[in-house]
Order: sequence, then structure tokens, then C-alpha cells
Amino acid sequence: MTKIDIYLARHGQTAANAAGVLQGSSINPPLNELGRRQADALANAMKDEKLDWIVTSGLDRAIKTANIVAKFHENTPFLSDSRLNEISWGEQDGVKMSEAKTVVDKVAHGWMNGDFDAKITGGESANEGKARILEAFTDILKVARERNYRKIFVCIHGRIMRVIMGTLVSKDLSKMHHFPHTNCCYHQIRVELDADAESAVDPEQLTFEPIRIDVRDHLADLGKLEPAICRDL
Repeated sequence: MTKIDIYLARHGQTAANAAGVLQGSSINPPLNELGRRQADALANAMKDEKLDWIVTSGLDRAIKTANIVAKFHENTPFLSDSRLNEISWGEQDGVKMSEAKTVVDKVAHGWMNGDFDAKITGGESANEGKARILEAFTDILKVARERNYRKIFVCIHGRIMRVIMGTLVSKDLSKMHHFPHTNCCYHQIRVELDADAESAVDPEQLTFEPIRIDVRDHLADLGKLEPAICRDL
């Protein structure tokens, strides 16, 4: 069996985060100044890990955060995969969370109570997010086994991070809310794969062990994070 450690990190802060704006897959702002400092802190937290692969979503805030982490891992392969993009909040993308809260809460409460097909008009359901991350992680694990990668850094987004943890760790999307996050925190999870290159890789059938959850001590000296209302997404 081959043990693989996966570091799931959220991107650094953007101006939209700081303003309390709902930031789904159709919103693509860059990191702000604090976000770049958060990414530097995350990079320092990761610098002594011998990362074999750096993977990000296709959105600028995740790519830029991962690029900053990569400065300590110059020869590490780097991949951007849009299947890891944030959940789409549809017509509420770009709306102040204080204004979108009623609509978002209705969908989020549906997910907590097992209605994983609930979604905002024009947006994406938890099941739709789950489907694409399962495809992405099937491919990530196949490549990791083929290339003998043992440590993989994955830079993503708050809600899709919850979907990943609910899918891979809890095996229950209604428990995705049990995994808190903030900008540039990370979860470390571990999975064992059969070394047989011919055997199937199905993330739903594998056990992902939580090693460290919501690690954010590297951010302690950076002051105020995003508005608390946004950390519930």
C-alpha cells in the first residue's frame, strides 16, 4: 500500500472576501494585499514539506496562492484544473452576503438536511460539485500512484473544500459544515492506495484519514481575516 498525504488549502483573501461579497465560480478577482501576505504565510508553513505535486483550481485567486507556495518548490509539477473551481452561486455570485444570506441559507440548510440537489437559480448543487470533484480526485490519485507522488498540495475554495471533505472524509455531504475554514488555512488528509497500477481508483471507496483540520496558526500574526459571515459558506 502507498500512503499519500493531501494538503487541501483555501486561497488567500480577495477584495470580494474582505467586502463580504459572495464569491462563486463566476467571480474571479485577484488576491488583495492581505491575501498575498496570507499566501506567503502558507508558503512558509509548507516550505519544509517535500511536495511532489501542486494542483489548483482554474480560478486566479487559487492559482496565485499556489504560485506563491511553489516558490519553495521550484521543480514541483504544477497543474490547474477547473473541476476544482468553487461552487457556482448562480444569480447570487457577486452579491453582498448580507443581501444574499436568506437565499444562500435556504440552500445550505437543504444540504445540511440531505437535499443535495438544492441550488440557487443559475447555480450549482452540492451533488453537481461532488460529481466533478470525484472525477478530479480520481485522476489526481491515478497520477499520484503512477508517478509515486506522496505529498500533494491542492489549492481550492471554501465551499468546494467543504464538499471535498464531506465526500472524501465524512462520506456524507450533510456533514460538510463540520469543517471550518478561512483564507489560507489547510486540512491535511491521508489515503492509502493499492500499489497495483491496474487496480481501480475510486475515491468514494477509499478511506481518507483526517490528520490535521483547519490549520491556521501560521496566520496568527496577520490580523483581521474575512468577515465572519463569509466563513460560513
